[in-house]
Amino acid sequence: MNKIEPITVARWFISQNLDNPSNSRDGNMKLQKLLFFSQLIYMCQNKGKTMYNDEFNAFEHGMVLETVRLEYQNNFNDLYRESKSTVNIPEDVEKALILTKEIFGNCSANDLSDMSHQFKAWNKYFIKSINKTGGYNKSKSKVPYSELKEELYKMEKVLSAYDSSSKIEEREDEDY
Repeated sequence: MNKIEPITVARWFISQNLDNPSNSRDGNMKLQKLLFFSQLIYMCQNKGKTMYNDEFNAFEHGMVLETVRLEYQNNFNDLYRESKSTVNIPEDVEKALILTKEIFGNCSANDLSDMSHQFKAWNKYFIKSINKTGGYNKSKSKVPYSELKEELYKMEKVLSAYDSSSKIEEREDEDY
């Protein structure tokens, strides 16, 4: 059973104004990378379980949930309006989303794209999706979660570094 639908997660990020610049190609690209990194964070926090089952496609600029990309591109106004409604998000999902916002929220779409290119699974399926004529075969770009699980150690390093820096900031705030 899916914990949550990816579009609900997208609405949460939009409600936090993280798809900036909003209603743009870069806003959509940033949203896609936040969806990707939040899924990895959730998987790290929940022993490899996923928030949702929808698989990412390996596109030129990184990992993409095609249904959310198209919804953002074609129905942004509805998506934006729906993001203003209160949505019940399970506590464990919200924890991953808040952490994603804290770690990646201030990054640009291009920076997040570059970060997503550090995953071997992205590279493998992006290359696999390119035809001999140079075209793109979307059906060959689906990245199985089994392969992303093999690279969770990368996100675990990010989370560990973030946790360490948070503890340093807490100590700096102490009065001696």
